[in-house]
Amino acid sequence: MEITETIRKDMVFLNQDIASSDELFEFIGEKAQEHGLVKDSYVQALKDREAQFPTGLQLEKVGVAIPHADAEHLNEEFIALVTLDSPVEFHSMEDPSKTVAADIVFALGLTKSEDQLETLQTIVQIIQDDNKISNLLEAKDVDEALNALK
Repeated sequence: MEITETIRKDMVFLNQDIASSDELFEFIGEKAQEHGLVKDSYVQALKDREAQFPTGLQLEKVGVAIPHADAEHLNEEFIALVTLDSPVEFHSMEDPSKTVAADIVFALGLTKSEDQLETLQTIVQIIQDDNKISNLLEAKDVDEALNALK
């Protein structure tokens, strides 16, 4: 799977100044709604799912979060990519009592549940590559960010 084909260029946001996961979900939801990708229920669905099933992953050098909502909250399939100026706190998917300072967020809007596992595996492969992560965090524009993931 080529992740860069599913990440929408108009849903890539670099070096964002966002203070919390709730603010991040609202930001992604607002942008996704502008493009007609999600229903009004999307932001609350992201928050609810994150509270129940945390998505933070702490890697050696960075923290990553992979929030997602169920297909019934979507109009169209997408992946949003957000890099953050300052990390945003998420709870760990491995141990929800711990927190992860996420520098990178992949917000998944997948309409087919069978695609979810493959997409998650692809993202995990990418984020385990220090060069890709470093290039992504240093990207100055959307094209550089997407090229970093290839």
